[in-house]
Amino acid sequence: MKARISGSINFYFVRNVFSYHLARKNGAYRMKYLLIPINIVQITIILVWTAVCGIVGMLLMLITRNGQWVHMINGRYLWSPLVCAVSLVRIKVTGLEKIDKSKARIYVANHESHYDIVALSRVMPIGLFFIAKKELSKVPVLGQYMHVIGHIFVDRGNKDAAKKSMISAAEKIKSGRNVISFPEGTRSKTGEMGLFKRGSFVIAKEGGIDIVPIAITGSGKVLKSGTYSIFPGTIHVYIGDVINHADHAQLDTDQLATYTRDQIISIQKSA
Repeated sequence: MKARISGSINFYFVRNVFSYHLARKNGAYRMKYLLIPINIVQITIILVWTAVCGIVGMLLMLITRNGQWVHMINGRYLWSPLVCAVSLVRIKVTGLEKIDKSKARIYVANHESHYDIVALSRVMPIGLFFIAKKELSKVPVLGQYMHVIGHIFVDRGNKDAAKKSMISAAEKIKSGRNVISFPEGTRSKTGEMGLFKRGSFVIAKEGGIDIVPIAITGSGKVLKSGTYSIFPGTIHVYIGDVINHADHAQLDTDQLATYTRDQIISIQKSA
């Protein structure tokens, strides 16, 4: 009798656990399909707003001729707030006191999602010139806006052209402009940080320019690389201590890239 009761209890327990997980799985599928029309509306609004802000930015550029100021105002107070509101995304930042507005530097960040750009645009109190892949220059309105503002396009398939882009970035920094780079070269699909490419660090070494490491977390959960599904969430931006050129002059380019990557990983782990 006890054996029957025990077997019966085990059967009902297994059945209930299976039913629970099946319900959760079905619920996840229903939620996924429920989000599709919402995401379509969100993406449409974001694309239209991006185009509007691009046009506004180009008009402001005609008046002010100051790309750094225009991009900061446009990105921080016009474009990113609406993108965050439509996406139900919050941005939190730590370490703003480490930014010295009087000095031009290279800001280096990890790259998980398109929302890394949204997050940086929202919280950074300085205008940043992005080092971006050449393909973005062909995107209607956005490409023209980035070109007019002065962002730097890199042709990864052409070493000579890429070198000229790096020289252009160095010249911008020396003239007092801040440059931001995602040295992984592409968005992480696994959540693990990729190896850093040398370009940004060649600029830092040859120009004697300080580097500011930035760790971004949570953006990959909002919009995973290679997908169009936007989920509500919080993105954290952590600004690290300045990597002073004079204090790390003994490092070669590859070592500097590795050291900077290690600093960003360390910031993420301690966050």
